[in-house]
Amino acid sequence: MTQDGSNAKAFVLLSGGIDSAVCLQTALDRHDDVEAIHFDYGQQTEAIERSNAEEQASRAGIPVHISDYRTVFGDFAEGTIEDKSYDSDTTEREGHSVGYVPQRNLHLLTTAAATAEHNTETGREIVLYHGAQQGDGEEYPDCRPEFVQAATEAINRSTDQHEIDIETPIIDHTKADVLRLGEELGVNWELTFSCYNDEDGTPCGDCPACLERKEAFAEVDVADPVLRDR
Repeated sequence: MTQDGSNAKAFVLLSGGIDSAVCLQTALDRHDDVEAIHFDYGQQTEAIERSNAEEQASRAGIPVHISDYRTVFGDFAEGTIEDKSYDSDTTEREGHSVGYVPQRNLHLLTTAAATAEHNTETGREIVLYHGAQQGDGEEYPDCRPEFVQAATEAINRSTDQHEIDIETPIIDHTKADVLRLGEELGVNWELTFSCYNDEDGTPCGDCPACLERKEAFAEVDVADPVLRDR
């Protein structure tokens, strides 16, 4: 049973990064029945992200569903799914972050909801855990509370088999706050990856994602086992 006494089943959108790792541990603390969903949409760092997600799920003793989104996102490839290099001098393009992928979270949440329904008995409540955090909302419209509320309403209007909730436990957290919470929850940072560039699983240390990670670990005064040599 969950902490609130319900029989909800939780599904965590598990990217292999910091935010989703914290969401996974949060879900595991709150629910007895947890599964993970990982999306492969052609991102350059998919190999290490998937490896991390699978290892996190394995250590938690839960199944992970792999959703292949390459064909869908390949029709409008932008952001981290293009074969290009990112650095500290290239943080924006056409008015938004270089990591922007059009309609990404709307796609991922609706597919996660469908995956969850397919793997949950009729009538049980479903909770989707999505790792949007405060810094994301500044640049990505689909990481803001208004979007999450609208997505939740739309998803529930599309089904009469389950009640589906979208939980965003770190949406009001800065990246440093996310790290602090993760420290409390015992998250293994070695199994997280934040880089936009593909260097055979080694972070570049210079792209916007790496810089944000460096700043957050420095603020919290915690050693980063992934970027320690960068």
